[in-house]
Amino acid sequence: MQDLSTRYALFTRLPLLQGVSSRELLGWEEALRLDIDELPASRLPLIRQGDTCTTLLYLVDGTLQRDYRSPDGTYATRSLLKAPAVIEVDRLFGLTPTYEYTYRAKTDVKMLSIRKPLLGSHLLKSEVFRLNLLNTLSACAQKKANALLPHKMGTAEERLRHFIANLFSEGEGEVELIIRMKELAQFTGETRLTISQILNLWAERGSILLGRGHFVIHDIQSFLNNK
Repeated sequence: MQDLSTRYALFTRLPLLQGVSSRELLGWEEALRLDIDELPASRLPLIRQGDTCTTLLYLVDGTLQRDYRSPDGTYATRSLLKAPAVIEVDRLFGLTPTYEYTYRAKTDVKMLSIRKPLLGSHLLKSEVFRLNLLNTLSACAQKKANALLPHKMGTAEERLRHFIANLFSEGEGEVELIIRMKELAQFTGETRLTISQILNLWAERGSILLGRGHFVIHDIQSFLNNK
């Protein structure tokens, strides 16, 4: 087992806990039970889309696969979440406190969970934690608001890239979009032929790996930055 100084140094590097003193965390230790669970890589979901958010959940180490399926079933996305990360803290409260994605352990992972009632009794009493949480929630709200802003009509390629950018606003590294050409054309206001030509052009450039009914973008950040 790690000694206390090592454990608390790890905790204070996690999102929302950055800047919280080891002394504060020590005072929370008994009530919060800051134990890290180690889980092996598995195809079985750790969290399913639509599950109720009952804990503040951290990915302390490793990589999670993050899957999303649209409510109408027209498309699905797949991306990766790498540690250190806090999982959907913006879904803990509000009108629909449920997870937006399904998560699976892509690699062996280490997870830390803190039950929601303990936020009010302990963490939210820390000014540093409150400020970190406010900044995180504000950033989430601003990203979602930006995605809803009208997009000026550009080329078909620009509209398709904008659609992808909105789907993977939180993505990093390799991502996958599972969608039929018909739906992709409807979302972008283009013909299937035009969309097919753009995707084949991207495939020729090596930006994507094109398959039937889906395509993989090798590096989403690089893809979105190279316009």
